Amino acid sequence: MFLPLPVPLTPRAAAGSEFGTTPNTKPSARVDGVAIWWLTFAAVWTAVLASAMVFLHRKRAKPALRMRSLPLTFAGVVLLHMYWLSVQIGYTIGPLAPEVAEFWIMSVWYPFGIAMFQASNSQFLHVARAQARFADPPNEMRTRFSEKKLLDLQQRTTKPGWVARLRGMDYAKRMFLSVTIGMTVQLVVVVVIYMLSRKFHPTFGIPGTEVYGTPVEISMQQGRGWEWWPSLFWQFLWAWVIAPIILWRSRKIHDTHGWQLQTIACCIAGLPAAPMWLISLYVPAMSAVNLYFIPPQWIAISIFVMEIFTILLPTYKVLQDQRLESSIAAIRQQWAHVEPLKNFHDALTPTTTTTSPSRPTSTPLSSRKPSTAHEDSILTMSALEHVLSQDPSSLREFSARRDFSGENIGFLTAVSTWKSALPPSFVRSGRDAAPDVVRRAFTDALRIHVEFASPSAAEFPINIAGPTSRRLESVFAHAARQMFGSHHKPGRENAATPFAEVHWGGPRQGSQVSIVPRAPPSPVYKGVETFVMTATGGDGDGVLLYDGPVPQGFDAGIFDQACEEIKYLVLTNTWPKYVRERRASEDSTRSGGTVQSDGTARSRGSLRKAFAFLRPMVC
Repeated sequence: MFLPLPVPLTPRAAAGSEFGTTPNTKPSARVDGVAIWWLTFAAVWTAVLASAMVFLHRKRAKPALRMRSLPLTFAGVVLLHMYWLSVQIGYTIGPLAPEVAEFWIMSVWYPFGIAMFQASNSQFLHVARAQARFADPPNEMRTRFSEKKLLDLQQRTTKPGWVARLRGMDYAKRMFLSVTIGMTVQLVVVVVIYMLSRKFHPTFGIPGTEVYGTPVEISMQQGRGWEWWPSLFWQFLWAWVIAPIILWRSRKIHDTHGWQLQTIACCIAGLPAAPMWLISLYVPAMSAVNLYFIPPQWIAISIFVMEIFTILLPTYKVLQDQRLESSIAAIRQQWAHVEPLKNFHDALTPTTTTTSPSRPTSTPLSSRKPSTAHEDSILTMSALEHVLSQDPSSLREFSARRDFSGENIGFLTAVSTWKSALPPSFVRSGRDAAPDVVRRAFTDALRIHVEFASPSAAEFPINIAGPTSRRLESVFAHAARQMFGSHHKPGRENAATPFAEVHWGGPRQGSQVSIVPRAPPSPVYKGVETFVMTATGGDGDGVLLYDGPVPQGFDAGIFDQACEEIKYLVLTNTWPKYVRERRASEDSTRSGGTVQSDGTARSRGSLRKAFAFLRPMVC
């Protein structure tokens, strides 16, 4: 007599397990080939990611990284990677790991990490929106300090509400507050759910939430249910609500740092994570896949893609900028012997007969083809200075809307406008000029410093050397605190300012000695709507005139060193990208015959003038 064989349990039961286990899974670690693959992959990728993050931290002073919120980005990436690591080792230790551990990891690490990550990712939209004002010329550019000054004056007369205080916060503080509130709510909800459900602790909680069966069956039932809904809610909120909004708002932003590509890739990568996780848990047909590719791996894939575009892409961009900077330095060295023309206007004339300056035949430049020399000539400081002096509008628009470095061109053009409006008596000797002339010049210079150079007040402080920054602070810091109050806080240094360890050897007490004594009380502040460089002397213009003592270190050349440093920064970063894009646009127009926009036409006109200026040097 034959006895019927017992019916074996099919892998169908694995459909409800977070770790891909079945009721027949033995409670021991799995060390097969699949486990070795996941462990090796986790170790290699963790080493690569950590190395790239260390590299970015060391290069945080680079222009491509200064605008990014690296601390918030790193915090989000670390939390997400911790969850990613727990998933990679989940196949190996899954039969031994309790589901309650996965519950806390899924409910805390992942939501906290994705919240910090998306907060740092939204910095892209803020930077693009804030940089747009630098596309306007100095006499039309809106300054945020006029609005903040009016807000301060309003708060002094009436007690501000929490809405007014929230709107008055900087973007970084407001975003940090929002993320903190969201993470606190998530943590409270998770703790309450854990205390109410008897699924994880049968001794207390709401009756009726218990689970029964063998240890493996209990573990499998713990991986499903309403207790996981808060984590699921955050996944769908970030991936299917906030991410599409970010994608829509960034559709017209095309930057040179790959930030838009990073944002789009990260938003798209998160879309299938939560749906595929649910399908793998509740669809029986996925049970065969879950035996080797556990359900949380679908979320881990999205995290892997996010880490690639958030860490490796900026790393590649920094390396690319370093190569570009090296090539510009080589071109500058080759062109260092070429004497500049004495007359700009002669070079711009098509029929000019200016004699070409001599060049040593031993340099590689002499052996190049005329077209190659032409291309190199446009990447020199002479070409950049010519565009800045003749037609900086297209370069200013490119740096603000594409390169997100508009503060550099804005600073250079603002200083140029300020110096061109200075009275000759002040340029010759500030000490001998009339007090009103000095005070008006100092007020305009103070506004330039606060708007562009101050490490504690400027929204995008220019990247100048530590000694140069400290010299400007010694002249303008006291006056800035007096005029702009709490928005210029002493001791708040910019972490991305390079060369901060170099100590400036100039006198620190120079700011206490005055060229012009304190003036009578200033007129009532009516509000400044635009960054007007020459309006401080007008009557009824509503611009606050600084009435304190003018430091002795102030003169017409106060910004000269900063301008030299910023021009070199533009030459090695923004200018080559601008030239390359304009050349590509012109080539595509020639081949495709497309209609050019006004901005493109202005850009090509600027480059043609620069080429005309440098043509006698290479012909």
